[in-house]
Amino acid sequence: MTDTCPPDCAHCSPDVDHETAHQAVLDALSVIAAHPEADEDRIVELLQERGYSPIVAEKLNAFVPAALSWPMLKRLGVESFVGHFIAYDDNDEEVRIPVSSQHYFTAALTLAYWTVEQGFTDELPRSTYQMIAGRSAEMDAVDRILTQGGTVEGATVGPLQLLRISASDMLA
Repeated sequence: MTDTCPPDCAHCSPDVDHETAHQAVLDALSVIAAHPEADEDRIVELLQERGYSPIVAEKLNAFVPAALSWPMLKRLGVESFVGHFIAYDDNDEEVRIPVSSQHYFTAALTLAYWTVEQGFTDELPRSTYQMIAGRSAEMDAVDRILTQGGTVEGATVGPLQLLRISASDMLA
């Protein structure tokens, strides 16, 4: 994937600041909430229409639902989450990407925990939060377990596998 943004794009900088990442997360929430039936391709396209590069749009598409799911999963009994994502290099080899290195994820996670602890807002109402978290692979897996009568009490959620973005793009 090639990023098409100018070299000085604040969203594409490897050192994106918290405010820029936070605003991008809010934009992603707005796009996803306005298009609840949209698939991943459409969400990425809509984010690009808002000025996000292909790579940043892919990150927001993957990270925002995943991050919103974590506090909900904690409340359901999940004990821990691994500290990395899995992306694939050009040889289809797994590359572990530390969660802490992905500012869009950490900004979304901070917002998610703040919302769960402080309360829902007009900017992020409960229905929107639940709908977006429900788009995550993590929530889908846990829902399947719970539907079959299982429990996630004490469970560890494995790494999110990023299939739509390469390891080199994740680390760029």
